[in-house]
Amino acid sequence: MKKTRISTTISSKHATILKRYLEKYGTQQSVLEHALDNLDNNSKQSPPLSPEEQLLRRFAADNSFRTVMNGAFLWLLATADFGLCEKLVEKEKPMEYTLEFVHQKPLKDCSLTEVLDGLVLVLRMSNWYDTINYSDEGDYYMLRVYHSIGINGSKTSKMFGDSLFNTYGVKFESTMSEKTVFYKIYKKGQEKQTNKT
Repeated sequence: MKKTRISTTISSKHATILKRYLEKYGTQQSVLEHALDNLDNNSKQSPPLSPEEQLLRRFAADNSFRTVMNGAFLWLLATADFGLCEKLVEKEKPMEYTLEFVHQKPLKDCSLTEVLDGLVLVLRMSNWYDTINYSDEGDYYMLRVYHSIGINGSKTSKMFGDSLFNTYGVKFESTMSEKTVFYKIYKKGQEKQTNKT
């Protein structure tokens, strides 16, 4: 490779940094070349986040939005017409389309683990739940949702989950209590679909 000679001065702070990397890279030339390669690689990666993306990241990482909106959300849950909500969820399929957006492909083309990973991601980002996880139990996956938003929170969560798994075409059992929703999601060829309250 053809070499180009450069001559420059740097601050004492940067000279200290240069000396620190001399042991690792051997020469000042190698240190500078690695630093320039890293700058070039970093500039080719992702562009800076838009204001909307920055706000979404803040919402996902910060529970203060949940605290501010918690009262309004609980009021909506307390006064909800669950018969109408169920009809809307079945017609509009919000969770199904959310997962298609997350995975950038039709729900039917997603694996069961992609569906579960996407569901856990979306529920965690909502900041309405205390704990969401799933585990592989051999013939089935066990999805566990814990929250502190009351029985109507469980009803709503179960409604969205039941719709998602019915649309996806997987066999499952769902149960709920005031603060939990549990799903046993069978791998292909396993048990019949049943829903318990």
